[in-house]
Formats: sequence, C-alpha cells, structure tokens
Amino acid sequence: MHFRHVCTLFLLLVGLGMGITVRAESSDPESPADLGWPRSAERDDIQVTVYQPQVDSWDEYKVIHFRSAISVTPGPGKEERFGVAEFTADTEVDHDNRTVVTNNHQREIRFPNVSEKEEAELRNAFDQILPPRESITVSLDRVLPYLDEDNQSIQPAVDVNLEPPKIFYSKQPAILVMFMGTPQLKPVNGSDPSFLFAANTNWDVFFDTANSRYYLLDEESWLTSDDPIKGSWTPAGELPPQLLQLPDDENWADVRKNIPGKPVEQAPVVFVTTEPSEMIITEGEPAFLPIKDTKLLQVSNTDATLFLHSGDGQFYYLVAGRWFRTKTLDGPWSEASNDLPDDFRNIPDDSPAAFVKAAVPGTRDAEDAVLLASIPQTTSVDLSNPPKMDVVYQGEPQFTAIPGTTVKYGVNTPNQVFMVNGQYYCCSEGMWFTSDLPTGPWQLAASVPDAIYSVPPTNPNYNATYVRVQEATPTTVVYSQTSGYSGEYVAAKGVLMFGMGMLLGAAIADNHHHDYWYPYPSHYSYGVRATYHPGYGGYYSGARSVYGPYGGAGRVAAYNPSTGTYSRGAYRYGPAGSAGVRQAYNPYTGGYAQGGRVNTAYGSAGRFYAERGGKSVSGGYRSGSLGSAGGIRTGQNTGAAAWNTRSGQGAVAKTRSGDVYAGRDGNVYKKDSSGSWQKYENGNWNSLKPQPKSGTQRTATTNQVTSAQRDVARKPASSQTVKRPATSQAKAARPATGQQRPKLNAKNVQQGLQRDAQARSAGERRSSQRQNFQRSGGHQRSRDGGGRRR
Repeated sequence: MHFRHVCTLFLLLVGLGMGITVRAESSDPESPADLGWPRSAERDDIQVTVYQPQVDSWDEYKVIHFRSAISVTPGPGKEERFGVAEFTADTEVDHDNRTVVTNNHQREIRFPNVSEKEEAELRNAFDQILPPRESITVSLDRVLPYLDEDNQSIQPAVDVNLEPPKIFYSKQPAILVMFMGTPQLKPVNGSDPSFLFAANTNWDVFFDTANSRYYLLDEESWLTSDDPIKGSWTPAGELPPQLLQLPDDENWADVRKNIPGKPVEQAPVVFVTTEPSEMIITEGEPAFLPIKDTKLLQVSNTDATLFLHSGDGQFYYLVAGRWFRTKTLDGPWSEASNDLPDDFRNIPDDSPAAFVKAAVPGTRDAEDAVLLASIPQTTSVDLSNPPKMDVVYQGEPQFTAIPGTTVKYGVNTPNQVFMVNGQYYCCSEGMWFTSDLPTGPWQLAASVPDAIYSVPPTNPNYNATYVRVQEATPTTVVYSQTSGYSGEYVAAKGVLMFGMGMLLGAAIADNHHHDYWYPYPSHYSYGVRATYHPGYGGYYSGARSVYGPYGGAGRVAAYNPSTGTYSRGAYRYGPAGSAGVRQAYNPYTGGYAQGGRVNTAYGSAGRFYAERGGKSVSGGYRSGSLGSAGGIRTGQNTGAAAWNTRSGQGAVAKTRSGDVYAGRDGNVYKKDSSGSWQKYENGNWNSLKPQPKSGTQRTATTNQVTSAQRDVARKPASSQTVKRPATSQAKAARPATGQQRPKLNAKNVQQGLQRDAQARSAGERRSSQRQNFQRSGGHQRSRDGGGRRR
C-alpha cells in the first residue's frame, strides 16, 4: 500500500467493521490528501461530529494536548447538542507523510448548560461512535500553526557559513561539472591505467590515455575536451573502444545504455569548477513577474529561485536556505540573509513564490520549518535481531583528535567512527554502535558518551551529534534523530539552512591525505540547488539534470577499502555488499524527492512504521478511478478507515460550517459569516460583544514578529534540543485533563479564540499548499527536478 497522499489527513478514526458511516465536510471532495473538517460519523441513528482540533501543547513532541468542539445527536427525535472534548495523548510522528498518530488517550468530555442526566446520555453516545481507545491521526500541517518556538524544544542554532559560493550564469543551455577538489582519476578496470574515470565529480567523465582526451556523458550525448578544467567541451565523434568494455554491473549501467549515444549539433555551455558552486540559467534575457503588494519581480524564465528588487535594483538568489545579492547576474555576489528587504516578508500567502518565506527571518513560515526540523524521528531496534555493522579502513585504522574535545575520529574510513577513552562508537543509519576495537565486532549502543556531542560543526562528522539514544531496555533500543542528521541546520537567524556552507565544503574538497575518495558524511550546501519547500517539509535536489546525473555533490563515488574498488552514483560499499541511493541528495534521504529526512533500514517512521515502548502504528493508502481510501492500524489492534468515493457511498448529505471552536473556558463558540463570535448557550447561539485587540497578540497567519524576538540567543554546546520555558499565560491556557480549569475573562477567551481561528486558517492554507505541490509533481517551474532548459 502507498500512504503518501494521506499525509495531511486529520482522520477521525473509528473501529473497522463496526458499521459506522464516516463523512468529511471538504471543499474538495475528490482530494485524497485531506478530506477536510469537520468529520462526522453515525450509527444506529446516533450522529457525532468532531470539529478540527485546537492544539494547546505538544510536550517534547511526545505528549499532545488538544481540544475539539463536538456535537452529538443521541438518537431519533433528539436535539443536537454541542460540547467540548479535551484530549491528552501519546504521539508517534510520520515525517514523510507529515502526520501525528495519537494513542493512549486521556479525555474529558463536557456539555455546558445541560442536566447531569442528559450529559451522561450524550457522553455515552459519543463513546459508542468514538471509543476512548481509538487512535486519531493529526496532520502536521494543521498542528504546526498552533505551536510557538518559545514554548517548544527546537534544534539549537549553529553558526553556519553564509559566504556565497561561485555562482555561474548563462542565457543558454548549460551544465555544471563540479569536481570535489583536484580531479581524481581512477582505473575503470582495476589496475589497468590506460582508461580512467573521474571519481570525484557528479558526472560521468572518462580519460583515454591513448589520445589524451576527456569524455563527458551529458544525458544521452557525449562531449570531449583536452582539459577537464580549462578546455572547451565540444560534441564527441568516435568514442574510445574501452567504453564498450565497461564492466557489466550496475555501476556502469547508465553509461553502457548511452553508447554510442545520440549525436548533438550544439554542445551546451559547460561550466567546470573544483569548488562547491551553483548555476543560474535563464531562457534568454531575464523575464519578470511582479509580486503583488511588493517591489519584487520574480524571474520567470528560470528554474532558479531568483528575484529582482525594483527598489534597490539588485537580484536576490535563494539556495540552501541562504540569500545572495548582486547588481548583475554575472556577479560579484554577496551575502544577503542578514538584511533582506522587508518585501520578502510581505509576499502574499497565495503567491507561487510564498514558499521562499521559509528562508526569510522573522516569518511564521521560517518558524514552522524550524519546528518541523526539530520534531524527532525514531528508530526502534529489536535486540534479538540486531543489524550487522562492519567498519572498514584503508590500511591500519587512523584517528585524529578533534580540537577542543576529548574525542578522536577515524580519517581513513567511510564510516563515522569516534574514539572516546579507548572505546569506539560508530553512527550508521540513524543508530549508534560500540566496540572495544576500531574494527569490531560491533554491537548496538545503549548509551553514548556526552563528549561526542561536543564535536563542533566544523568537523565533517558533526551531523552524527543529532542522533541520540532515546530509550534502552533489555530487549529494545530506540534512537532518535532530528533533521541536523540529514544536514538541515537551524542558523542563528532562526532559518533552516542546508549544510554548513563554503568553509566545510572547501575543507572536504582539499582533504586528500589518502589515496581514496569517500562519500563524506557531512553535507555539501551547494552543488544541486538545494531547495526547501513546505510541500516536502525538507530540502530536496532542485536541479539534478544540469548538475549531474547523480544529484548529490560529493556523493558520487565511494571507495571500498576491503576490496580496493570504487563505486559510482552515490553507492555505499561494505564487505557484505552495497547499497545504492542514486537519486539522493545525501545517503540518508532515500530519494531526492523525499526531502532531507532520515530513512533508516530498521523501522524508521519515515516509512510509516513507528514504534516506541512496545507500541507501533502503520498505515496505507490506495487510490483508483472509483475513489480513494485510507486506513491505519496501531499495535494495540485499534484503528479505523475513512473513505471518499465519487458514488457517494457512505456520505451523509449535510453541510456544516467548520468554524466551530472549543473555548479554553470549556464553552463552544463559532464564527459567523461576518467574522463575529457567537457562544453556544442553552441550545442557542448568542452574539458576543467584540473585545479590543491586543497589541501583543501573536498572529499565526501574518509575519508581524520583530527580528529581536526571533534573534533570541540559543547556542548551546551540543545539538540537543532546547526547551524554552512556557510563559505564565501559556501555562494558564493549557490545563491538564481532569484538572480545574482556570478562570478566564471575556477578553482572554476571545483573544484565544482569535488565535485558534488564525492557526486553523494557516493550517488549512498549508494543507492546501502541500496538496497543490504534490499535484504539480513536487516541482516549481522545473522539469525533471529542475531540468535543463534546451
């Protein structure tokens, strides 16, 4: 089953096979991704409606507290009554599908202004339709707007480098050939030095010693040059005969199928560099699309994220979460993230360019990106069937001290190996292993020394500090990772950026102490136009075909020290075999289009199997010409299904307004068409007097937050998430289920309702954006992930 499109679904889960009819009040009944709110179910003449939940808190992303307005019609001839259901529950997160599964509910159900007898009848009816044991699936897109950075655990900010890379510009079709330092040429067939390939580039580049020429495969055609760096590349004629003798294995399959290749009359412009770089291509002279209510003009004939600001006359280019500016596209470029024009904040939410606000300091979009990156993903490993771990070295193991720490790290191995006080630790696939010897045998680590988390961001293995032991029992070890493991770091400006920038990239490119080339565990910021989009919830490769067929810069070749052979295309070799991630930006993504998320081989939540403390949840989704269906089942044998068919089976033809809310005071409110609030009292809706707006009210759908508020220093030494103290107002608004509710005046209640309404609106917008992004194929004006323009 494929569960991709159920990602934004907040599903009222009811028991399978219980004869319950479920319906969703949705503005898009054909949409398989989000069936909308409210959700209703009925059985035996009992009808229950649950309105979109309002999240009060999500403690350490493990325990969530939320409220929902509900309505119950307990039987034929009975009146519909409105009430409030308040939940506290454990959560499991599915990052790829952007959902939160809640279970182990504690809940309190209240119906204001009814007799004890009637309230008991209403509660009983609600329990019949939605038993307390049932799980609920919550869309992250609808949850995030309720959260506040100041009250959540977030990844710590680190100092990432903002220096611009070399940025090439062309008005013609072009490709970027990027070598990681000086070209490293290795024999194709073992020890035969007559025909070589470049091991440290993102392209298929060969060198024929017989005629001293280089050959480059550009999609289906071949180019040639006498110098890989300074020479001009022209269409190749006859190819070297050695290309016909390439090994018949997966490493060379893409090359073999393009021999002799298709003739090309006009070669593209070929830019060659030995350092991390980016490229902008426009179809002729730049064309512009004005952005409403701003001085921004988006360059519309490019796949790059590029703007012209008519106020200062400068171009602004976004890549890897960083902004750069220039007067002319030929450069020079300078850093712009620290002082972007305010117009970028003011891009309308419904603009196709709105996704860039995730990289604009001080916006709600940027805060959401940080929150999403800070939600841990877990890997639960059964100790009765542990994964096998092998670490190999070129020659004898060599370790180098990390300045400022008591930690050493392995320098002649493709693995992330650390030595602390004579003990060895290896981070692999989101798990930690330990051994008494550098070569093993290795076993799962139930704990990791604190010293490892002092490894600084300047070390290529820094991303391993985002993997922690969450829980260890005699039978299971649970590891958690936040997105720093896959190279997504929170910068000091409060923006999620990819990689550490130019300094670390240059250091890696120059690191040729040994005669090998490894796929370094750190993440290049530049080389594939790393792009963040809320639709993916992470970074993805934005321009694969113009940056090389193997996508990830620095992930193009791997050396297997145990066999002395090289592999290509982001393969990773060990003594037991190999694993390929040919379309990945880095080895942890599992596919370039899935964003920067960790997918592990053993029960990752990214594959929608989540497990913690013996509890698990899995799910699936199917869609066909007759409609769509989604389902979920937990390890406690609870679950539910929801459906949406074109024939209307299971649907109840009744329209309801979704603007019904559970107030923090325990009463039910709704917003009428004019935006005014009404309170449910004794079976009637009574208008409320409008309250004056607070000047400090936090708005979920606007970005009116000062830079000073966003720039609160948060730079702890380790990568462990930071829990901010809750404000007294927030604490008062979030009572534990079953406790006495705080006294709130009318002004507090209306301000809370207004915040909830804004958060609900923002969640609906984000959910719609994600669906539209998926329907468009997940790309912005790009072909094949940012394909070459011919």
